Amino acid sequence: MVSELPVFKGKNPLIPGTEFLMDPFRFTTGKGMSLGSFYRIPFFFRKIFVTTDLEAIAHVLQRNQKNYRKSFAYRNLRLALGNGLVTNEGESWFQQRRLIQPGFHKAKLEGLFVAMGEVAERYFADLRRRTEKPTVLDLSVEMMKVTADIVLKTLFSTDNKADIAEMYRIMVDAQDYLVDRTTKPYFVPFYYVNGRHRHFRKDMDWFDRQLYALVDERRAMTNRPNDLLTMLLEARDADTGEAMSDQQLRDEAITLFAAGHETSSNGLSWILYLLSQHPEVLRSLRNEVDEVLGDRTPTFNDLPGLSYPMQVIKEGMRLYPPAFAIGREPIEDDVILGHRVPAGSVVFIAIAAVHRNPDWYERPTDFYPEHFLPEAEKERPRLAYMPFGAGPRMCIGNHFALMEMQLLLAMMVRRFNFELLPGHPIKPE
Repeated sequence: MVSELPVFKGKNPLIPGTEFLMDPFRFTTGKGMSLGSFYRIPFFFRKIFVTTDLEAIAHVLQRNQKNYRKSFAYRNLRLALGNGLVTNEGESWFQQRRLIQPGFHKAKLEGLFVAMGEVAERYFADLRRRTEKPTVLDLSVEMMKVTADIVLKTLFSTDNKADIAEMYRIMVDAQDYLVDRTTKPYFVPFYYVNGRHRHFRKDMDWFDRQLYALVDERRAMTNRPNDLLTMLLEARDADTGEAMSDQQLRDEAITLFAAGHETSSNGLSWILYLLSQHPEVLRSLRNEVDEVLGDRTPTFNDLPGLSYPMQVIKEGMRLYPPAFAIGREPIEDDVILGHRVPAGSVVFIAIAAVHRNPDWYERPTDFYPEHFLPEAEKERPRLAYMPFGAGPRMCIGNHFALMEMQLLLAMMVRRFNFELLPGHPIKPE
């Protein structure tokens, strides 16, 4: 039997769903949790269905995933990422995923980890020089820098500082622009008038020129470096034997760059903040890192022995998942948990709220790495923790991101003391 859902209209009838739209993280992890595990928010001509119900999530992301495409927010991302893995759909996505998947197998990741370690050593040596005396730094910016360095080294085998700085700036500006297009759609016409869209296109054109030049240069090489760009260039479709077109190479390369550093850097920034507020966890973390590594740089084979750092990382991403929600649109009308969900509406899977559900976590709002002891993980349903999504479209770079975070966190806590500047406000963006 199909029934009606509770509807949250908010305080402003002229702009429905304002409270949700302006701060969906805070809304879904706060007020939204009192509305139940499935509720509706009107949004102009669309209906948004918010859920934290694991059965509903499994239906959308796994069992009936072929009836769902990514929501309209992802279509704005195509302005920057083109038709890469994050934004692509259908059979085209499946073919691209199949081509790229071998680049993230264990043997490939082991080779990339060596490059990660080299970049990290240089970065932390420079950071030590810059912080010989107590220094105020924005650690979110620092983590963005080092993860950008790593992804450019592992993706393109480049460490040209001028290019890295400009690519970093462009990605930050592009993200701000695309987020504004998504959360404030009524302002979009003004962006074409005030020059903001033109500035965005100019930046993306510069980025494209760099990428196409790298592709041309790599094609001409006889001894290609063992990085992800070479993997993309040499990938062949199993059925047709075809290689990727230049446009596909561009789209996948920029997607791997954008997604490959921002998620790790945001995750690490929140973890460092949480550690600054929990000195007892930081002490336990340092003790294990010292015991396992001593004074040396982590190797790929050290990662399984760094179990407590992995608990800390998982717990940080539980409270502040870099991708705090997933949006999907039904292609055809559907019924979820007995409720009609029409085609073209949005199902908003509130990952951060799932992660704070007291049904699955003993201390849902606390930073408590013991949530990820092996026995505790076994007792929870799999979908109760999904910082990298779930189903066929689970993030292809999840193992890359986790090993990068283990490396950087171990090296950071062993070399530096850090604390939050007194009175400095911290707010999720």
